[in-house]
Formats: sequence, structure tokens, C-alpha cells
Amino acid sequence: MKSIDKVILGGVVVASTIGINYNIASADIVSQEIYTTTNRLNMRKGPSTDYTLVGTLDKGVKVKAIEKSSDGKWLKINYNSQNVWVNFAYLQKDKSSNNDIKLDSQYETTANVNMRKGPSTDYTKIIIVPAQTKITPIKSSSDGKWVQINYKNVTGWISAQYIKTVSTTQTPTQPNKVEVGKKYKTTEYVRARKGPGTSYDVATVLPKGTQVVPVEILKSGYWAMFKYNNQYMYVCTDYLEADNQSTTPTEPEKPINGKDYYTTANLNIRDGASTTSSKIGKIPNGTKVSVVDFNSNKTWAKVVYNNKTGWVSAQYLSTKSQEPEQKEDTYWTGTTTQNLNMRKGPSTDYSIIITIPKNSDVKIYETKSGWAKIKYKSYEGYCSASFIK
Repeated sequence: MKSIDKVILGGVVVASTIGINYNIASADIVSQEIYTTTNRLNMRKGPSTDYTLVGTLDKGVKVKAIEKSSDGKWLKINYNSQNVWVNFAYLQKDKSSNNDIKLDSQYETTANVNMRKGPSTDYTKIIIVPAQTKITPIKSSSDGKWVQINYKNVTGWISAQYIKTVSTTQTPTQPNKVEVGKKYKTTEYVRARKGPGTSYDVATVLPKGTQVVPVEILKSGYWAMFKYNNQYMYVCTDYLEADNQSTTPTEPEKPINGKDYYTTANLNIRDGASTTSSKIGKIPNGTKVSVVDFNSNKTWAKVVYNNKTGWVSAQYLSTKSQEPEQKEDTYWTGTTTQNLNMRKGPSTDYSIIITIPKNSDVKIYETKSGWAKIKYKSYEGYCSASFIK
């Protein structure tokens, strides 16, 4: 009598008999991946050393995976038209079989696939996504085996093994026509980027239906710059459609070189257009600065302040002057690096008010000639700026 092995993985039943194939109702097990043997390896009829030896594989042989044993120690493979089992410890996944998920591209499912709450069969099944469903990945797991998608307003994870690219989503001959100042909405989940191209970092993921008002269209016509959450970013125009439910808005403010701006928060000024660049000073909220340049994606502005030229985050600049804040609110914070005397004036000639403990947080209102005007708890005075970081 021929035996029938039944293996249940993540709610999917796979039945196999030599010479007989069964359809899978819904899939989320990883199969069809290519592995390479790392040593000379025995092939057996079942997933343990108790099963009959049917042959050996030399080191460096490529094999195709079918399924994994329930304990994860054995792998069923197809070799010379036979389904056999080999020890998983002596296999290495072939690099050519890794999934290269492009998060800005459209895919479709190749089978009915389980959507789960997380990137593993250990997570609960939410819903089954039918075969040939068009999807756009939101993000992929670190190993590239799972992708997060949104299907019927439900967000979850499916196996990347069961998706394929859709050739019709390639860049069209003519870009989608989008105009500056008009309201549009995203047609699906789409990644907005810090510059006009997929080589730029992702600024955020825009949900389907997010309103976008372009302030600039790139010459190619494929990328639009817009302001979102007080930050300038770019979106591919292929994912925009007219928002006919809204009236035409006032065009959002666009940064202009050589124009005076006002800071909308206490800002660090840096020697480069990055948060990793060194700080060279502080600019209080509401301060007027002159912008002399922007970086390529207009997320950082080069400004002149107190005879210093440096870079600040452009999202905290406005052409409109704000009401000045109370003096107490115009400060930045620092931490004492040792027990530090607070004095009534900016020199050691002044009497000590209090000794501030090491690693205490203080408010700094200004620094001048090596001394900082600070506030600690209810005390206000001066201390040496060199002992505050």
C-alpha cells in the first residue's frame, strides 16, 4: 500500500504521493527556493535517519525545495525527478533565489495566499488573498521572504514566494499629467521620497486617498514635489489622480533662495545638510534668517545668522513672522558634565547662587564669552559654558 504523508504548515494542507500532485488551496509556505549542498549529503525517503537511504548528493549541487519537515531539520527536495528528504543543516540558500522586492512596483498574487498579522507562519491568519490580485508592497521583511500589503482595507503580511511583477506597471511612454496648485489624491499606498527618484530615501508612506498639492513638477513629468506634515517631499505622478471633491487650494509656500525667513522653532544650525553634521550654534524660535541656498530636495536650507553660515531643517522655516515668545521660552536645553557653580553674573567675581549636580538638565538662554545664562529649577544665573553639553 502506498503511504500518504500529510504535512500541515500555517493552516495549509499539502498531500503528496509519488506520481500524484495535489492543488494547494491557500499558500504561505516557502517552496520552489533553490539551495546548494555544503557537503556530501545522503538522500532519504523520509525526514529522519530511520528512513531508507536512496542515494547521495555531492557538495555544491543545486536542489529545489518543496517543503520543510515540522521540526525544521529536514527538507523535501526534487532531484532527478524524485521527491526525497535531506538534512537541512547541510544546505545553503542560493543567492539567486532571494526575492528582490521593489516597493514602488505593482505585483500580483500567483496563488490563493494567506494574509497574516506578521511576517511568519507563526502569526495568526487574517484573510485569504485570491490569486491574480493586484498588490503594491508597503514594506518587506528583513529576509525578503514576506511583504506587507493592504487588501480590502486590511493590512497584513503575505509570503513573497507567491507574488510576481506585473509587466504592465512599467513606466509609460507619457507621464500622468499633473499641474501645480491643483488637488490630487493617491490611487494606492505609495512611498513618498526625499528626492525625485527611487534612489532617494523614503520620507513616508502615503495611504490610499491622501491629498497631494504639487508645488513643482519635474521636467520629466514623472515626479511632483509637495508639502506634507511641514516637509517637502516627492511622489511619482503615476500614483496621483484628480481630487474632484475639493476646490482648488492656494498654492503652498515654496522655498525661494535669497529670501528672508523666520524660524518656527528653536533650531540647531549645522555645518552640513544632515542631522549627523556638527552643530555650530542655535537659532531661537521666531528669528529672522536669510536663506542663501537649499540642498537638492529642499529639505535643508543654508542660512546666515550672527555672521555664521550653516544649515537648518527647511521644514521649520516660514516667510511669515510670528509673535515673539516670552523670554523664558526662548531657550535650548543642555546637561552639566560635572558639579557646576551657578553665579549671579558671567564671571568668577560674582557670588555663587547654587551648585548644580553633575548630569542635571538646564535651560540655556544665551552664551557669551564662555559663559551661559541658564535656569535650573527655580534658579536663574550664569555658569561656565564649557561644562554644559
